[in-house]
Amino acid sequence: MNSREKFLSVMRMPPGRHSPGVQVPKVEFGYWAGVLRRWFREGLEERQPVPAEIPDGEAVMANRNVSASGLEKAGDLNVQPVFGLDQYLTKFPVDYSPGFPRQVLEQTPEYVVYRDSFGVTNRNDPGMRSLPMELDNPVKDRASWERYKEHYEEGTIAARLPADWDLIAARLRERDFPIRLGGTYGGFLGFPRQIMGLTRYLLTLYDDPALIHDICDTFLRFLRAYYERIIRDVRVDCILIWEDMAGKQGSLISPAHFREFLAPCYRELVGFAREAGVEVVLTDSDGYVEELIPLIVQTGVTGMYPFERAAGNDLLRIREAFPAFQLLGGFDKRVLFAGASRAAIDAELELTRQLLERGRFIPHVDHFVSQDCTWESFAYYRRALNRIIDEL
Repeated sequence: MNSREKFLSVMRMPPGRHSPGVQVPKVEFGYWAGVLRRWFREGLEERQPVPAEIPDGEAVMANRNVSASGLEKAGDLNVQPVFGLDQYLTKFPVDYSPGFPRQVLEQTPEYVVYRDSFGVTNRNDPGMRSLPMELDNPVKDRASWERYKEHYEEGTIAARLPADWDLIAARLRERDFPIRLGGTYGGFLGFPRQIMGLTRYLLTLYDDPALIHDICDTFLRFLRAYYERIIRDVRVDCILIWEDMAGKQGSLISPAHFREFLAPCYRELVGFAREAGVEVVLTDSDGYVEELIPLIVQTGVTGMYPFERAAGNDLLRIREAFPAFQLLGGFDKRVLFAGASRAAIDAELELTRQLLERGRFIPHVDHFVSQDCTWESFAYYRRALNRIIDEL
């Protein structure tokens, strides 16, 4: 099986236990650029340098370089061949922003202030090694939203397709790896939060719910038209709804807010996916998500990732409650930090083995591999996980 066939075989597996003949792909989600640079110092062969323009805090996706196919992000040509890793679910380069030019507003040796493609003003360290601090957001009220929403009319979609679209589409029709539509800010909490800021978004849920409904409805119409245009030429394997709607303490919004603002959009997008022949619809959220999963399942969404363990997610408990829900990720990166023991890694691998035996599970580190992770520990984990997968 190629990478695409492996991914789909796991997603289609009957719930309850691993099915004979299904090959689980050996994949990782990605790496912060800084950990690859660390690993070069610790023994990883540097087959291809991480481009200097990629700061330590930016992600390098855990797949080969696929820029020739029009897919975004720097790909990994260093770790993948060491462990014979498959190509993971690769993001098609959708662009949810208005495409404003990035502007540096202030820069010192200690920080940089810049305006991004959404029009959000951010502050970060010059190396972009952490999440930015948002200083200002473009949508503050109904009047500013009415001006901003013009960027999400159907007439803007053609310009969002990559250059040489016909050639790229032809290449993607011949691919051997899975691709997804959806990524950062491509959700119905993720998008309004990005353009409004978290505090204003949460207050507006109460103060002007009609405004939030209009933002979500506009974004849903935009996504349907955008995705339909892509699917017309390229058969995709997954639609991803990106939210990051939880923290360590749980969901950012109440169940009532989920049902009112998110669930109707999820249901319509799931219906669109089914009509388009896309079987897999995933959500992406960090934080503690167990209280959200029952709400998500009711909308028809089929699975989720990356299940951060530091937030308290218990994957065996989730699997017991929702045997058909597709799980991806979930390996606790903290056992790979400097000073962690082999016994801790082995205990985490045993949990992974139990989840694999119950099916519909693709294991990998529970987010991008961070700079705290040593090459020695990662190599031990990855080789052991490969053996577990081979023994299924």
